[in-house]
Amino acid sequence: VKDEVAKMREKDEYELGDFSVVLDDTVKQMVCEMTGNEEYQFGDLSNEIDQRVKSSVAQFCGKDEYQVGDLSVELAKRTKAGVLKYTGKDDYQFGDVTKQAIKNFTGKEEYQFGDVTKKLMGNLFSGKNGKN
Repeated sequence: VKDEVAKMREKDEYELGDFSVVLDDTVKQMVCEMTGNEEYQFGDLSNEIDQRVKSSVAQFCGKDEYQVGDLSVELAKRTKAGVLKYTGKDDYQFGDVTKQAIKNFTGKEEYQFGDVTKKLMGNLFSGKNGKN
């Protein structure tokens, strides 16, 4: 390995630190390829990653340019739409998701105390899918 590193550094013998220099040069070259810059400057990789992430978030949000908070707003909007679709309601109220889940599980429009237990017991002991 030392001989190969020395060759990469165009030296006859390996010296302490040569491997670090080779790695540093290689990484800088790869960053230049990624960014399209001819010369590496400190911060190029961080700036490139930042730009790519912002571009992806803007695209996800359906915008031309990213602004702080866009991702949070878009996720909230999509979550609300999903909840409204799941519950079949136009406006969400606390507990709607749970009520809909219980309704889907029990098959009943209105929940009464013991419905979940009855459904579970029916599923366990009847050998059926538990529909009453």
